[in-house]
Amino acid sequence: MTSAPRVDARCAVHPARLAADRCPICGRDRCGADASIHGEQGCAACVTSRRGARPAGLLEVVTRAGLAGLAAALAGGWVATQHVGVHLMSLFAPGLVGLAASWATAAASAARDVRQRRAVLAVAAVAALLGTALAYRLFPLSPLHPVDQVGPPYLAALGGVLAWPLLFGSTPSRRGRVP
Repeated sequence: MTSAPRVDARCAVHPARLAADRCPICGRDRCGADASIHGEQGCAACVTSRRGARPAGLLEVVTRAGLAGLAAALAGGWVATQHVGVHLMSLFAPGLVGLAASWATAAASAARDVRQRRAVLAVAAVAALLGTALAYRLFPLSPLHPVDQVGPPYLAALGGVLAWPLLFGSTPSRRGRVP
């Protein structure tokens, strides 16, 4: 039985060059130039992939959160319309709208520091309140009065917003340290 002749290994980044060794980081073949330039840092592909984009600023984070919160408010408000004035469901539905708004804004924003996370939470609160108001408006009832009827659902929506980071939010110990 004959085997296929071995073709000399080539550098993964520079295919015109013969490989001198393997990258200690990713295991790709690398040329002698990459081995001498990058050493233990890896190959040119590893070094290039570690250069990250700049982190998002507050305006970008809030914009992402706002767009996601708007989608959650529209969908949640439409669904919560079915539960306006239905005893306990009139509280559970806005609570779920708040939970969904908090989840959507946190997932879309990729907030990195405490200031950004607080801004995202504020955006989620606004989205939850808008979703609950939309449910009342589509029913059609006034979203502002009587306060004894519309107040508790708004509080339930805010409770849902606060419940997401407390119950399911990532903590630094769960997701690792942020560089």
